[in-house]
Amino acid sequence: MRPVNHVKTGAALTDHKKAKPNLIAAMGEFCAYCERPIEAMSLDVEHIKPQKAHGKLALTWSNFLLACTSCNTYKRHYQAANRQTRILRSQAWPHLDNTFSAYAYDQHGRVTVSPALASAVHQQMARRTLEMAGLDRTPAVAASYQSLGLAYDITSRREKAWKKAQIALTAYQQNPTDIQRQSILGQAEETGFFSIWMSVFAAHPDVKCGLVTTFKAAPACFDNMGNQLNPRQAGRI
Repeated sequence: MRPVNHVKTGAALTDHKKAKPNLIAAMGEFCAYCERPIEAMSLDVEHIKPQKAHGKLALTWSNFLLACTSCNTYKRHYQAANRQTRILRSQAWPHLDNTFSAYAYDQHGRVTVSPALASAVHQQMARRTLEMAGLDRTPAVAASYQSLGLAYDITSRREKAWKKAQIALTAYQQNPTDIQRQSILGQAEETGFFSIWMSVFAAHPDVKCGLVTTFKAAPACFDNMGNQLNPRQAGRI
């Protein structure tokens, strides 16, 4: 899950939707949870804490992220099941933690809690977020959400993105030029799924650096010492 640059403050709002331009400028046109690219008009300004349960936060900048309608709705129904208490402390969040380090991705489109998380507390935080965002849902898993339009196969979409990234990697290994790198970054931005591209290009810090910039991921979550661009702890993870 891509860690994002959080917008903590801004102009006074009368409608939370008016925060969208500033949020897009900081985070890009991607869902903060599933990492899909979403056109600006279709992105939701998502409340981290449910606005009905926390009315005073309905227009508070620090309570906003960007999400696709599917993830936003899925998350809202998850939190409605008596799960609102201490959600910022009990889960990993892309604006508070290095959520890229929290998960592992594979060529089959699966996402799991990263075994590199040594702390059992951090593993549980990451697992709760995985469940909240439904990152491993398939049409079968999401059957009860069909009436809400949420039964899309996110695993299949990630698998397709992995294949595209793998083809791009092969091309880059054969011709590692700056023009080729720029072409790969453009393809990655169009395809989405930051974590997939970062995983496939794990051995190529020059491309990873471009991915962090292209996807507007939080640079504080990556350490460029030795030009390796490895993830580093940010927040609690």
